[in-house]
Amino acid sequence: MEKKMYGLGASKGIFEGRVKIVKNTSDFSKVESGDVVVVYSSSPAWTIPMLKSGALISEVGGIICHTAIVAREMGIPCVVGVPNVINEVNDNDKVKVDGEAGEIYVLR
Repeated sequence: MEKKMYGLGASKGIFEGRVKIVKNTSDFSKVESGDVVVVYSSSPAWTIPMLKSGALISEVGGIICHTAIVAREMGIPCVVGVPNVINEVNDNDKVKVDGEAGEIYVLR
């Protein structure tokens, strides 16, 4: 069954991949190429793991937040402002990110 979450579409595109939750800098090393990086929020110091991702999801933020700007610069899908997303998904969950519609589907 799919679980659906909503946020603000911040960068167009659709991507399916495995979740990696990044809560602090010690989580950077677990991100692999093509992962969907999920953060509470981000700053320029967080750009390195984001560069490996296929899509970005942020619990807070709007269309001009750091996460959204990085995603647009990279040309990858991004959804921001997704309430409680860090507690709703787990590492290695497979998700589909629709960066235009602002929708995330947890594929279980």
